[in-house]
Order: sequence, then structure tokens, then C-alpha cells
Amino acid sequence: MDYQIKTFAELTGVSERTLRYYHERGLLVPAVASNGYRTYSSQDADRLQLILMYRQLQFSLAEIQQLLALPPAERLERLANQREQLVKQQAALMATLAQLDATLQNQTGGIQMTDQTKFEQFKQQAVAENEQRYGQEVTTNYGKQAKQEADQHFLGLSEAQYATMQAAEDRLKTALQTYLDQPQLPSEAAQTAFEAHQTWLQTATPRYSLAMHRGLAAMYVADERFTAYYTKLIGDQRAAEALQTIIEYYAIEA
Repeated sequence: MDYQIKTFAELTGVSERTLRYYHERGLLVPAVASNGYRTYSSQDADRLQLILMYRQLQFSLAEIQQLLALPPAERLERLANQREQLVKQQAALMATLAQLDATLQNQTGGIQMTDQTKFEQFKQQAVAENEQRYGQEVTTNYGKQAKQEADQHFLGLSEAQYATMQAAEDRLKTALQTYLDQPQLPSEAAQTAFEAHQTWLQTATPRYSLAMHRGLAAMYVADERFTAYYTKLIGDQRAAEALQTIIEYYAIEA
């Protein structure tokens, strides 16, 4: 079915001005008669729906133009990947919402949370957030089974084990800050930072090895999300690179 621009604008909810702009950008090119009138087809409606979907996913118009130029199979794959990311975000958000509701109940004198319940909810939320942020990278580097085992291991941590991890991270933070004031290998600060990070990993994961430790260190520098995490934790943009240097120095097979 064909539509004149006014009718097409009313049908799609997209203003005539925006439709003209999309035409100028080459995103949505209707048939143009000799008198200059634009005519939109059902195929144009399909393309516009895809454009609007990409816009809702926060893609820029330049990015959308590149996506529209891809073969249909690749476009579908990209959309499927976006859906997977949204599902992960939804799971993390639902976990946070559930924890917030339980906290409100606990704080306002409603249903009281036991210490065990508070801890269990935190672990579930942490797993959901890690899946959203780093799930794909961890699966790619270490395999689906290893990741599932790590998640189950984390969910099974006791409060004492979690306290060990928190204490290790505190030691890491202090030692790495000291090391960055005077970077030197070997040094007491560097060794303390390595051992604290090693303790954290050995507690958090069921398959610790020095090789895995070095692999994670490489990710800290290669992936800006890990780099940002350590920058925020230590308060220094050099933190992730310094930690990798320390790990590469000490994580040597005997």
C-alpha cells in the first residue's frame, strides 16, 4: 500500500519534518514523483519501524545508517544481541527492585529480613549485575561451564567468605595506592597487593590458577569497564595497568 507523506506521518506518528530529514540523510528514501511529491510504501513502513527501534535502543543516526546497510541476517543477529543485553539489564533491575522492596519492608517495620536473607539477596544481585556487565567476556574467555560454576560458587559463599573478600579488597586498595606513590618491583606494597588480589580470586572462584590470574589482569587493561572499576576503587587512572604489572611479576609458575 502507498501513502502520501501526510498520511504516512499520521500512520507512523513521525512528523513530516522528520520524514523529510530522514530522506535527506538517506535513511528512508521514498519514491518521488516529477512534481516532488513523496510516496511511501509498506516496505518503507518496515524500514521506518526498524529505524525507530534502533533509535529506542539509543543508536545515533550515523550508527543506524551503518546498521541498515548490513545484510538482513547480520542485522537480525545484531538485534538479537541487543535483546539479550536488555534481558540481562532487566534481570539486574528486577533483582535490585526486589532488594529495595525487601529493604523498605525491613526499614519500615514490615517483614523483617534475617541476616541470611539480606546476604542471599546481595549475592543474587551481584551475580545479575556481573552477568550484565561482563558475562559475555567471561564466557568467551573461560567457557560457559566455567562461568556457571563460578556463579554457583559465588552464590554458595558464606558470610565469612564474603567478609574475607571484602577485607582482601580493602588490603588491595591500600597497597595499590601505596605502590602508585612509588612504583617499584619487587616491593612490600606490590606483593601485598598481589596477595590480596589472589585471596579475593581464590575465595570468589572455584578454578583459580596463576594462568587465569594473568588472563584476568590482561582484561583489566584491555576492557575499559574493568579499567574504570579500578580507577574508581583506587582513585587513580593508573590503577588497572599497575595491577596488571604487579600480577605479571608475581603470578609466575614455580
